[in-house]
Amino acid sequence: MSNLVSAPGHSPDFDPRNVQTVRVREFEHDEAKSSEDEIDLRELWRALQRRKKLVAITTGTLILIAATYTTFQRIYRPVYEGNFSLLITDPISDDSRQSSLPNFEGGMFEQLARNTTSNDIPTLIEVLKSQVLLQPIADQFEIKASDLIDRINITTGGVKRKEAEGVLDVRLIGRNPVEDEQLLNALSTTYLQAALQQRQRRLSDGLTFLNKQEPALQNKLDQLQGELADFRTRYSLLEPTAEGGALKEREAEMAAQVLGLEAERNRLIKVRAEIANGTLTARGFQEAIGNTSGGQINAGLTVSDVDQSLLQQLLKVETELAEARARYNPNSSMVQGLEERLNQLRPLLRQNQLEAVDTALSLNTGRLTTARMQKATLNQQFLQQPGLIKQYESLQQRLEIAKQNLAGLVSAREKFQLEIAQRTVPWRVIAEPTINPSPIKPSVPRNLALGTVLGLVAGAAAGLLRDRMDHVFHNAGEVKEDLRLPLLGHIPHVDFFKGVREDKRFLLQELDKSVTGDDDPEAAKNHRYQRFFYQEAFRNLFTSIRFLNSDQPLRSVALTSSLPAEGKSLINVLLAKTLSEMGQRVLLVDADLRKPQMHVRLGLNNLTGLSNVLTEEDQTWHDAVQKVPGYDNWFVLTAGRRPPDPTRLLSSNRMHALVSELEASGQYDLVLFDTPPVLGLADAALVAEHCDGLILLISLDRVDRSLPKESISRIRSSGAPLLGMITNALRPEKQSAAYGYGYGNYGYAAYDTSAAYAYYAHDEEEESSSSSKGDSASAMKARKRRSLQPTPNGNGYVDTKPNLRERWRFQRQRLMKWLDD
Repeated sequence: MSNLVSAPGHSPDFDPRNVQTVRVREFEHDEAKSSEDEIDLRELWRALQRRKKLVAITTGTLILIAATYTTFQRIYRPVYEGNFSLLITDPISDDSRQSSLPNFEGGMFEQLARNTTSNDIPTLIEVLKSQVLLQPIADQFEIKASDLIDRINITTGGVKRKEAEGVLDVRLIGRNPVEDEQLLNALSTTYLQAALQQRQRRLSDGLTFLNKQEPALQNKLDQLQGELADFRTRYSLLEPTAEGGALKEREAEMAAQVLGLEAERNRLIKVRAEIANGTLTARGFQEAIGNTSGGQINAGLTVSDVDQSLLQQLLKVETELAEARARYNPNSSMVQGLEERLNQLRPLLRQNQLEAVDTALSLNTGRLTTARMQKATLNQQFLQQPGLIKQYESLQQRLEIAKQNLAGLVSAREKFQLEIAQRTVPWRVIAEPTINPSPIKPSVPRNLALGTVLGLVAGAAAGLLRDRMDHVFHNAGEVKEDLRLPLLGHIPHVDFFKGVREDKRFLLQELDKSVTGDDDPEAAKNHRYQRFFYQEAFRNLFTSIRFLNSDQPLRSVALTSSLPAEGKSLINVLLAKTLSEMGQRVLLVDADLRKPQMHVRLGLNNLTGLSNVLTEEDQTWHDAVQKVPGYDNWFVLTAGRRPPDPTRLLSSNRMHALVSELEASGQYDLVLFDTPPVLGLADAALVAEHCDGLILLISLDRVDRSLPKESISRIRSSGAPLLGMITNALRPEKQSAAYGYGYGNYGYAAYDTSAAYAYYAHDEEEESSSSSKGDSASAMKARKRRSLQPTPNGNGYVDTKPNLRERWRFQRQRLMKWLDD
């Protein structure tokens, strides 16, 4: 159990048996040292949660504005849309596709005349939206042509086929459905008439073009026909291709004849060699020239009648000799006579045969030479034919093209004349002009969705901006939720302590005087109320400190803050005063050697203090400790003379020995140390190393939220024991925002204490009033002053009648306070 035992009759009702030890959770290393270049999404979410009212109001306002604007536009300024569709090409018989076919008669000239070589849809749309075409309609409806152009939208494609470029969808937006429908009808009529006029103009221009081209084509045709006639006259040809075939046939016949003559010559040469060698008999010669026809021999031999008779005689003698040899002996006169006769005929016959063969060879040579010359001549003539054929076919092709061009021109001209006479409209309305009865603008779903998105974005931006501009803690609950440390107590705002630090007022004397010696009953009532208010807060803080550690009693506690002027010294003074009034023996040590405050707040001298005890060997703490006048249990050790190096003194062994000696002396139930801020200075951490623990004071509506986190991180890194936090309200609070803390299972449960404080303070006031003399003249006078003068409100303010500017500022502050709550 703690040695901090409250005086009889002053301790609040509290049952320690239902209390469990508070466990202080350590910060995780990653949370304590978060990266500066990363965005903490959890912090952003917590910021949005803190400003949820501003986020919700901003979002709801924008959604309401969007809904109001949409409703107003929907009722008073609706925008309607109408449309109609035009078929600008014939999907069944497209002239541009037909004219591209190679067998289409007059296709080229018709394509040129119609100017349908390309379908430029973007240019067509620009023409349909041009001021020249729409100016008559604008004049008819008494509107500006530029406004009409802005209201028209022309796109390609139908409802189901977006790639249907042959369909134009014309849309018109406006605010008058009746007038817009008439305008759509006028537009469709104008577009159809413009298409008809353009078609008639194009046909007329095409016909003029065709008429201009006809004389040139006719002259070209006449010129080509004359060139063909000159060609035939020059080369005596009618059809070079047919005549070339005839020459090739004659050349083939002559080649066959040359081959026959060469074979005949070879045979004659062989026959002559046999005759000259004597190997050819008369019968063999007869067989060689055997097939004769009127003296013409196949071998080319020509035999006279004398030579023929001689040959017959030789054959006859050979026959008789054969028969004689069969009958007679070889030595017989018959056989010898026939042999002699045969020997006489053979030389003559051989001579005649050789002359005949030589004559045949001479004739064959002449005929072979003539045949070869004829063949070469025919070949030369045939080789000239391809060039002539090429020239002839070129003339024929050019002539044929000229004929086709002229025929196509005549055909196109006749077709143009027929179409000009028909005057048919080339375009057709396939969807009649209609106006959608439902407005297209404003779009309720789109505007509401856009308003919601913009509202959420603007609300989040407003919340984050407000949180950045007002990045402070507004109540103790936010401190506990954000820092996750034990919250030992909350010190409410007391108007009496306003300006104590700035004015360097003698706090204790004024405080006692305000409670006991004030002549104004109304002011005394207000001071008693405030006194009760902060006394109960410090009693709750005392209760929390008592049971922070049940294993070992807390004898020395240091109090620090993140920044100066957070009320640290004032909290120490009021806590020591409250504990002394509860019967606790308290020693308040001013460890702020740089800028001490305790001697000023308590009206004590600072000639000898902590610095003197630490630096002077003959100086003991017993001599330096001063007793606060009027308080038997309250002692103070001021800072003393300002040393050149406070850090060295606070970290010395002498300081540690001093704290240990104060704790072990048994003269004090609790030693409180008032230290400098923890950020920027090492004094608080050094003092806390010698104490049982350190308490961090966090001022509401003053310090940035990141500073207490940094302070906690530095305290953790120094190894000083951190017991918990105390919140201090530097500004007036609403009753619903005041917090008191009682023990729960593992932490502190917040509850509203302001109502209880007010209730018991009111009882105390009535008790004080009942102890006074009846309805005295002074009491009646005080009530009269209360009825005539402004009275203080529940937050310590005095209600006065402000001017308009002050009222506006007050209302704005109330609104911002409500939004931040």
